[in-house]
Amino acid sequence: MDERVRRTVETYERVADDYADRHGDRSVVAGIVEEFVTAVDRTGDRRRTRGGQTDPTDPPRVLDVGCGPGWESAAFDDAGFDTVPFDLTRSFLDRARERVPDAAPVRGDMRALPVADDGFDGLWACASLLHVPEREVPATLAEFERVLADGGTTLVSLKAAGRPGESVDASPYDDDRRHFERYDPGRARDLFETAGFEVVSVATDGTDADTEGGGTAAEDDWVAVTARSPDSA
Repeated sequence: MDERVRRTVETYERVADDYADRHGDRSVVAGIVEEFVTAVDRTGDRRRTRGGQTDPTDPPRVLDVGCGPGWESAAFDDAGFDTVPFDLTRSFLDRARERVPDAAPVRGDMRALPVADDGFDGLWACASLLHVPEREVPATLAEFERVLADGGTTLVSLKAAGRPGESVDASPYDDDRRHFERYDPGRARDLFETAGFEVVSVATDGTDADTEGGGTAAEDDWVAVTARSPDSA
């Protein structure tokens, strides 16, 4: 395992309770959760209309990559989705299992997803891909595209790049050894398009900031990319 990833997981294992307490207010992502749920519902509707190998009565399937304590896994379960919580941190998966008792959490590395091709209508990665070293992000996004069904939706939130010389956020945790990558909207768009996705939007803190592929996110904390897997139909 990459040393930076190993240190990140070790930190999360150590601060799991504190992390869950600090970030339990999910109103901060309510908007993009709603956007994602609507998009996945549409994907599921298209699949049911077409039929094929999947039972058209099956609910949409969602992979929650880097699920943390399972907050959004629970939200997707409430929306009627067949949700798979996925994380590399055992302590987070324990909490996800408590929040979504009917789900079957999977432990693994998002850089090599242990799931079959074309198996999910949606893939959610909230504040998780940002821990992957940037040189490994193209291959990781290719994995995301691989496991999505035709026309499937992914929504990924990333830490935004700051102004030149701007210091990174101070950590609330002692001996925080997590690795973070930061992105401006243009770079984020390029990565997704290179991986074969159709980019629907690139937004900073809920505001569409990159309709032409340029721009920066100097005054915003997050970049949210919504993208679709190519539809062969």
